[in-house]
Amino acid sequence: MGNILIKNITAVTMSDSSGVIENAYIVINGNLIEYIGKEKPETEDFDYVIDGENKVVMPGLVNTHTHLAMTLLRSYADDMNLQDWLFNKIFPFEDKLMADDILKGSEIGVDEMLAGGTTCFNDMYMFQAETGRVALKKGIRAVLSDCVNFDGYDRKVKLMETMAEEFKNEDLISFTFSPHAIYTCSFDVLKKCSDYAKSNDMSIHTHLAETQTEFDDCVKERGMTPTEYMETTGIFDSPTIAAHCVCMTDNDLEILKKHNVSVVHNPISNLKLASGVAPITKMIDMGINVALGTDGASSNNSLDMFEEMKVAAILHKGITLDPTVMNAWTVLKMATVNGAKALGFDNLGVLKQGYLADMIILDFNSPHLMPNNNTVSNLVYAAKSSDVEYTIVNGKLVYNRQTKDR
Repeated sequence: MGNILIKNITAVTMSDSSGVIENAYIVINGNLIEYIGKEKPETEDFDYVIDGENKVVMPGLVNTHTHLAMTLLRSYADDMNLQDWLFNKIFPFEDKLMADDILKGSEIGVDEMLAGGTTCFNDMYMFQAETGRVALKKGIRAVLSDCVNFDGYDRKVKLMETMAEEFKNEDLISFTFSPHAIYTCSFDVLKKCSDYAKSNDMSIHTHLAETQTEFDDCVKERGMTPTEYMETTGIFDSPTIAAHCVCMTDNDLEILKKHNVSVVHNPISNLKLASGVAPITKMIDMGINVALGTDGASSNNSLDMFEEMKVAAILHKGITLDPTVMNAWTVLKMATVNGAKALGFDNLGVLKQGYLADMIILDFNSPHLMPNNNTVSNLVYAAKSSDVEYTIVNGKLVYNRQTKDR
């Protein structure tokens, strides 16, 4: 789509120095933000112009942990504890899935995310080449990994290398390496994953300390917590994205900080499966990078990052009995800047000149967003995914609510 001008809009930049810019102009040239500020551009030669009156623009949301094609399992197995849910329902269902199923599930998931303001997602699942093809077709940024579990290491390495070759020239597609968890991967498999990631300069994406059962079993069988055990495998020697991190000791948190592990908070999934509540406020106070994710639609049951932001904010106020923790700006950073950082991007998650043009525009004309006394607060506590009017990824308009174009 060439050049895009967004004018007369409230810009929530997610830059601590720039903050919120009223009556802003944004120029997108190619896949980058060429200009953002209050001065009107001299040229009027644009391929597309968006009038931002009563609208808000912000960086696109980054869903830093999900299993995209699990949209196929939405409402399939609800109101169960995680171990029973996973081993007796989810794994048996997944054993029957084929590539075409993953393609269909990925299409559903990408459509849901783009319409809800997510412009980048970090996926851990199977038949990921199908998900990558859907991502390219629909124009969303994707970080992919064919999940390693049980005895599937060698096969998954071949799949990952085949995918890397297929998508090597695609800006929207990148990869992590994903051992599923300590209870589905042996020590030897985890060590192989660690060695592979290090030798190929890849990040690790894994589940960690999601439930009390996982924690207690690990301590009983190995004399270590899941985090302590994972450290012995060398996994943390590569940049690591650890999902959940619910059951953590103070020493576990120190290990995460020492290795610069990024944690992905999945509050809705953790609450729905009664897994517990991760000590996110402690992590933030320690300087650990905390991002936000939905987990899969099988345990959420949506891919709605606006829901995730609101729950994250109010949950920790409630359990700490402190209304000042997890303020709206902090939560927005978790869903944008911090997610981009976790995934290794240094030019994403902020509306800033020279950064990738991934952004969303929300319509603030709805009654539930009036009056707009505080734009940042309204985005976290009042906005809905259905308020997203435009989604722009890599400089291209990929969703328009008015036309339902995707």
